[in-house]
Amino acid sequence: MAVYVQPGRTESTDKNGKKTLTISYVGDTAATAPAINNATLLSQTVVSAEAGIINSSFQYDMTMATASSSGNSGSFSSVGIEFVGSMRTVPIEAHPNFAEPNLYASDIKKVKDAVQTAGQSPTFDDTTDSARAISLYEYLVSGVESYYVPSVIVRKTYNSSSIPSGNKLGKIADPGVYYAAKPTNATWLFINLSARGQSGSYVITEEYELSGQGGWDTYLYGA
Repeated sequence: MAVYVQPGRTESTDKNGKKTLTISYVGDTAATAPAINNATLLSQTVVSAEAGIINSSFQYDMTMATASSSGNSGSFSSVGIEFVGSMRTVPIEAHPNFAEPNLYASDIKKVKDAVQTAGQSPTFDDTTDSARAISLYEYLVSGVESYYVPSVIVRKTYNSSSIPSGNKLGKIADPGVYYAAKPTNATWLFINLSARGQSGSYVITEEYELSGQGGWDTYLYGA
């Protein structure tokens, strides 16, 4: 079960100096109220949305509170989230129509060998070669070597008193944000880390790229 704290917490102060804070979560289960020092929980709301998503919201009286909390949110800090969608290219043989089990490595090698000798004899025989192998051959021999796939990057921005370690860069890592359109078994790859500011006060930006269905290769990008 996963629950993620959402960006854009709401804080307000009324004319009498009473301070209130609203923290929201989204996930596939209801969140539990985070504990905030010297704060009083005023209300909580749990709403079921589409596709099994559950939204949880908690409002606190923060008049006497300190800026720390525990529970689902981890640390009490404002986190900005930005999703960026684009397209990237991958080799044509990686397309689901040509990947295993439709074509095996030996089939793809045969196709590539045939491309190298295109126009010579012998070439592919329609009676013995699979339709998918012939299709891949036709793409490659016509110069189509790659195709576009969707690429989603999430940028996570937060304040920190220190610069975090970059030892997870280039590794599979969970950014801790909810993405409804995530493909089956997809994973995130930690691709960028930046910090700006001065000693003791930094704005940190982390970037993660979403894989396609099946996830990033754990042998290449495992922790």
